[in-house]
Amino acid sequence: MTKRVLDPQQASATGKTAAGMGWLLCLITSLFLAGCSTYGPERPGEKIYRDVEFAAPGGRRLCMDLYVPKTAKPAPVVLWMFGGGWRFGSKGYHVNVRDLTSVGIAVASIQYRLSQDAVYPAQLEDCCAAAEWLRVNGARYGIDATRMGASGESSGGHLATMLAAKAGKSRIQAVCALYSPTDLNELGALYAKPGKESLIDKFLGGTLEQKYALAADASPLNYISSSLPPFLIIHGERDRVVPLEHSERLFFALADAGVDAQFIVVPGKGHWFRLDDAQFSEVSRFFQVNLGR
Repeated sequence: MTKRVLDPQQASATGKTAAGMGWLLCLITSLFLAGCSTYGPERPGEKIYRDVEFAAPGGRRLCMDLYVPKTAKPAPVVLWMFGGGWRFGSKGYHVNVRDLTSVGIAVASIQYRLSQDAVYPAQLEDCCAAAEWLRVNGARYGIDATRMGASGESSGGHLATMLAAKAGKSRIQAVCALYSPTDLNELGALYAKPGKESLIDKFLGGTLEQKYALAADASPLNYISSSLPPFLIIHGERDRVVPLEHSERLFFALADAGVDAQFIVVPGKGHWFRLDDAQFSEVSRFFQVNLGR
């Protein structure tokens, strides 16, 4: 059943963003504040495997961190993609679903190539490679990758959504997208400035005028169909980096396509926030239901 947690008029009123907003500064500040708190000791009832290599495109070594609950049978897994405008960050930053191990779900936080190293679709290819690696090798680490979800925040949420669109619900059974862009042509136009290269320009490898078709190809809104898995979408009411309308439009498009979708607008929150206990409970419940826990 589709759950609607939003008044559409409220979304339209609160999602406006000034084109002159310093997105780059905002992201750098957010990453700094997030810190590397994920890199702590193992918690009771779990095992951590750090820096597990899953691919090496062009000789570039890519690794993931595995957080695996100690369960009687292999655990389902959620693939986590970090945010940072596709240009900043790492697999150790702000792993918002880190605590899923407490309910018997493993988390695979992956590194993907950043835009200074490769342009789109390299990032999505890395996510696909990580998912495939888990399907082949997950059992060695106590993971049942036939029950796989995807999640990410901001640009990572964009990649999680695109991964589900490419793989289909037979491979990715659930997606939790946190304040993520869904229309890159629209967002690119919002941040375009004459003579200045935006993060979206860097991600696409050229200006929006040069890469308009690629931006469309990289926009989740262009992949909506009944073949997508269930979605949980979370977005801050006062997001001035990725407008709330991006998640609103995704939610309604999924609902129109008959996809089970839930949409949570977090009052008073902007871009880049940690899930509180109530929000994490929603995420935990969503993955438990859809990954068979």
